[in-house]
Amino acid sequence: MNKNIQESIKLLKYFPFWFFEWGSLCFFYVLSPTLLVNNNSTPFYIIISIWALGGIMSRFYNYERNLTFTKQLQRFILFTFICGSLFFLATLFFSDKFVWNTTSFIKLTVIIFFIKAVSIIVLFKLRKSASLFQENILVYNSDSGNNFIKDVHELKRTGFKIYEADKTIFEETSFDKLEKIIQENKIQSLYVPLNMVLDGANAHILNLNWKKQTRIKLITSYNSPITGRNAQFYGLTQVVKYFVSPLDSIIYRIQKRIFDILFSGIVIVGLLSWFIPLMAVFIWADSKGPVFFIQKRPGRFKKPISCIKFRSMTVNNRTEKSASRNDARITRIGKFIRKKSIDELPQFFNVFFGQMSIVGPRPNLTSQNDRYIKIFDDYSNRMYLKPGITGLAQVSGARGRIDTDIEMKHRVKYDIFYICNWSFALDIKIIIRTVLNIFRGEDKAY
Repeated sequence: MNKNIQESIKLLKYFPFWFFEWGSLCFFYVLSPTLLVNNNSTPFYIIISIWALGGIMSRFYNYERNLTFTKQLQRFILFTFICGSLFFLATLFFSDKFVWNTTSFIKLTVIIFFIKAVSIIVLFKLRKSASLFQENILVYNSDSGNNFIKDVHELKRTGFKIYEADKTIFEETSFDKLEKIIQENKIQSLYVPLNMVLDGANAHILNLNWKKQTRIKLITSYNSPITGRNAQFYGLTQVVKYFVSPLDSIIYRIQKRIFDILFSGIVIVGLLSWFIPLMAVFIWADSKGPVFFIQKRPGRFKKPISCIKFRSMTVNNRTEKSASRNDARITRIGKFIRKKSIDELPQFFNVFFGQMSIVGPRPNLTSQNDRYIKIFDDYSNRMYLKPGITGLAQVSGARGRIDTDIEMKHRVKYDIFYICNWSFALDIKIIIRTVLNIFRGEDKAY
């Protein structure tokens, strides 16, 4: 199954609960539109905004594995307080539309309580009996692992199906056996002690996260200094998810994808709509052949993509060979557009259709991939994200032809740094530096 689909299913299974809760409230609002207001002209978006803010701040609609009736009741109280306070303030600033009515607010609160109670009861029953709502986990057999298992059993409603594994399975020499156990038991998460992965001898375990084979969760004690908002407690055992990249967060992935669509859409409509016909004239006048050069290159998780460029060479059968300075295959117009990186512009179509991103590790030739995967252990990690039109390595001088293995090693370091330290600000910085480099020119752009 496609890895993106697997990630989406984790959220899709909770859609019926969100639909039930929000749909029920909309139903009651339709039946009694004056429940909180004195007429029907109240801007609906004000109510929705208050509701959304209260839900986010209280995490009222979260369904994490360590959820309990007590925790949900605490969230309900916080949610009611936040929304009640905001509704009351709305009656002060929008007195012509909102009129505070204590009785009505209490009625609404009771309705919300029973809707949420039904949702939670159904969810907990499904986690006990329905495989879709359960999660297969593999726990490292240790003191902290045993404490975690004990705390999970006491919570009762996590939906975890626990498999224990002896520590010898986690040794690097037994890594193939560990991967086999994960596949055979359809393990979704691997729970290991934090101090174990901090040991350099066990660093190979984190590669499972890089390959998206399974999620890594780090087990530590309640007084560990790594506590934070993303930490979850099962009794007194603290669990923290190991993130390869900030883009493991669905919020950041959506943000990056929206930016890619908007940016590439503007370039396609505003520039390429007229620039492609113009370039076609120059390319055809310079040499015979197609306007575009389309080449299969490894994309995210090595999945091949059709990378589109303006053709900058004469038609030849040596496309897997990198261009060199004064390469005889490069045409006159090709030399100019390669120098200014204009040949890469059609890749905005790749971005728009989701095969690439504006910023990301550049897709290397298939022959380069086959070679360097065998040389560098972390080479394949650079394909953790979608490839980009530009990247941190390119704006840092690590671009163009690879003459030595050391040059590729530097490029891989830049790519992995970008993956692990992504931010929207870093993307903007790389784009600006790319534009500046185009105007300044680069020695290795040929």
